[in-house]
Formats: sequence, C-alpha cells, structure tokens
Amino acid sequence: LIAIINNPEQVTDILDEFYKRDIKGATVMDSMGMAHIMASYVPFFARFAEFGDNPTHNKTIFAVIHSKEDLKNAVDAIERVVGDLDRSDTGIVITLPIDYCKGLVKTKEDEIGQ
Repeated sequence: LIAIINNPEQVTDILDEFYKRDIKGATVMDSMGMAHIMASYVPFFARFAEFGDNPTHNKTIFAVIHSKEDLKNAVDAIERVVGDLDRSDTGIVITLPIDYCKGLVKTKEDEIGQ
C-alpha cells in the first residue's frame, strides 16, 4: 500500500490507527507534489504551488499488506483520520502487487499461516 497524505500532521494519527488495527511495519517518507517541484523551474507552475496551508510537503506511507481484510482496515484507518479520500486535499491510496520481498521480519503468526 502506498498512501500519500496531504497533511503531514495527520500521519502519526494514521499510524496510531494502524497499530490499533494490528497493521505493522509501515515506513513514512517526506514527499512533494510535481507542481511544487516544477514551480522552481517553470514560472507557470508557481501559481499552483501557492494553494493550501503547507503546500510543499506531504508524507508518503508505505506498508506491506497481506490480505484484502488488512487492506480494508488500512484504508478505513486512513479515512478515519483524513476523511473520505474521494474529497480533494486528503490524500491518495494505491496498491501494487509485490513480486519479490526480502528482509521482512517474520512473526510466529506468519510462520503458522495466520
């Protein structure tokens, strides 16, 4: 799961919701939208970079999700904090299949197939 959260101040609340729902191992990175990067190079984009309270930064959460139930829980957790993701200026959530992964810590539950 990749979640781009527009309001960086909401990320700790989202991670708290993840923890309550037993979603663990997320990684958070600072990120910036294309318009704000382009504003430095193309004056036309500068007017778009001015919208919002803190328009230049957002946070991106990465989490490995193991089931459709966990995915629903994760999206519900995010929307509990940011509101309906279909509204503007909340965030974006996407998922990708993972073909290969090495380095995830396995728990006993993982080993017995839960």
